[in-house]
Amino acid sequence: MSESKKKLFKLLEGWETTLPEEIAPFVRRKAMELDDEVIEDFFEKFKVAGIDWGFSEYAPLVKTVLDATLSRLLNTDIRGDKNLKEALKSLKNGEYERLVIIANHLSYSDANILATSFDKYFQEAGLGNMLSVIAGPKVFTHPLRKFSSMHFNPLLIAQSQSVATGEATLPLRVIARAAVKVVKDIRENVKIFLVFPEGKRSRDGALTRFLPGVYRLIDTGDVRVLPVSVLGGDKFLPISCSNLSYTDVRINIGSMENIKDIREKYQNLPNFRQDAMDCLGKKLAELHPEEKRGVYGV
Repeated sequence: MSESKKKLFKLLEGWETTLPEEIAPFVRRKAMELDDEVIEDFFEKFKVAGIDWGFSEYAPLVKTVLDATLSRLLNTDIRGDKNLKEALKSLKNGEYERLVIIANHLSYSDANILATSFDKYFQEAGLGNMLSVIAGPKVFTHPLRKFSSMHFNPLLIAQSQSVATGEATLPLRVIARAAVKVVKDIRENVKIFLVFPEGKRSRDGALTRFLPGVYRLIDTGDVRVLPVSVLGGDKFLPISCSNLSYTDVRINIGSMENIKDIREKYQNLPNFRQDAMDCLGKKLAELHPEEKRGVYGV
């Protein structure tokens, strides 16, 4: 066994303890089939992931491992996929500049669930491996969460003080500087990105109010917004647990919204960013079970 594979073997030992016993050998075989160059690429990116604000590249090794894992653990029901197909076709044809997927947030696994579930659509549209995901500092403070963040191109941002806790709490000047860097990277490097506008995981599964600061990340040019309801992440990786479980997941994809139309509707109001985000919150709530709509259920 090469030195690269020995290093990978050791790293996977910790991660595999989170998997059902019968899944771990398959995942290990999948990883060990990869070339040393792919493994070394992963370790180079893993070393610097989360060091600076903004855009980082995904690692093909992580994508291979997580796609293989999630495809076996998840029973996924996707509804409204024609909306995603139409959005990607229009993006590929240059009809607009950027697609922003907004989703509710139940688990650290939500982004990975959507990345695996949507990958075939991205590939079919000729937009494979272009997904970026907004991630807060907590994602990079734990090695397994950091590993999972390299499933896609992460965009590290400082969390709002209204939702940050513990190691994620930062001074306002740092939050502002991070936001500037992320917006710059979105404009320069990103065609598709996923954001969780609630800013934190819902403890009871109900939608909480979308953060007004997220508007700045979304309105970055000729942008379309795709609301997505995802249910099951809290069962797949519960907040209080580190083990992955066999889970039924339901994904409901809404109609594409033009951020220009939303801006024009609310821009002259005193709280237009919050109003705009509430508008998007209601669009997402329409895709959610009535009992899970939370603040957008009225």
